[in-house]
Amino acid sequence: MPHIDALLPLYPDAAGRHAMLQEALAQVRADLSAMGMAVGAGDYPLARQLTHRAKGTVCFLGTADMPQAFDVLTDALRARDPARIGTAYAPVKQSLLELEHILLQRLRTI
Repeated sequence: MPHIDALLPLYPDAAGRHAMLQEALAQVRADLSAMGMAVGAGDYPLARQLTHRAKGTVCFLGTADMPQAFDVLTDALRARDPARIGTAYAPVKQSLLELEHILLQRLRTI
């Protein structure tokens, strides 16, 4: 179960839930875009910072199994190893896309 499902009851009105989900969706999309650009540009310090921020979002809203991939990417970025980074980025991207999908599903049910 995504953690977002435990948070939604904190927003008793539909407008509040909708606004929170929209904000979360915008953050996930921004993180995904910025991380992809930083990794692609070889800006590993920025990519590490963005990975840390995105991991926080995933920990707060996603499922329990999502955050591990972010640690693997962080280690690869710290090592500045392009091959490892490419391999480690794919599951992170997938986790963010999965969270985006979850948020879109919740938005449709409001």
